[in-house]
Amino acid sequence: MLTSIPNLPANVLGFTASGKVTAEDYQSVLVPAIEEKLGKLDRVRLLYVLGKEFEGMSGAAAWEDAKVGLEHLTQFSRVAVVTDVDWIATSVKAFGFAMPCKVRVFGNTELQEATRWICEPPVTGSLKFDFLDQQGILILRPQGELDAADFTHISSQIDPHIEKTGKLEGVMIVASKFPGWDSLSAFFAHLKFVRERQHKIRKLAIVSDDRLLSAMPRIANHLLAPETRHFPMDHEHEALAWVSAG
Repeated sequence: MLTSIPNLPANVLGFTASGKVTAEDYQSVLVPAIEEKLGKLDRVRLLYVLGKEFEGMSGAAAWEDAKVGLEHLTQFSRVAVVTDVDWIATSVKAFGFAMPCKVRVFGNTELQEATRWICEPPVTGSLKFDFLDQQGILILRPQGELDAADFTHISSQIDPHIEKTGKLEGVMIVASKFPGWDSLSAFFAHLKFVRERQHKIRKLAIVSDDRLLSAMPRIANHLLAPETRHFPMDHEHEALAWVSAG
């Protein structure tokens, strides 16, 4: 059976599985709770606890579990699974990287840690940016591994300007080193962001002392539409002047 976990924040749903979980449990408990919550919020977090009393799930329940994941794939912002069942933990870890949200697996003794993680306040994102609307210049400052939500947030800020003017004068990436991505979905979100906007960006400045980022202009000038140039970290003002120049 599935039992709701009480006293969680408004954006978090929690369930404890005990005994043998059936398809009816999903249809009568989990699915209605998710749909009710998503009627009020765009995205929710899910805490799923398969503790010592969990005895397994029927084949139909496994199918319902997959259906819930597929139908609401983009509406989960975090998923925490608490279990000591090896095959479940291994499966979640294997497929979690492809999920468009952060997924973590905890052991049964880590329930408190899992609850803290799923309930912690939303972070503002690791891709800090300044958008100079009057100049049409976007300055990106990665602070950590890139998240898919970073690109959604930035798009919401710059797309109205692009729709109005047809372009961005320039983009500056200021980073001591390239931080990478926190998931496969973040990588694809990054590719989509670049692909859909590259022909509307006039200049791209890479401001970095990192060897990988410093080499990017030599590659980008063959593959991307914007004119691209590299500047050392202490030449940020020079980079800004270059992307601003007509």
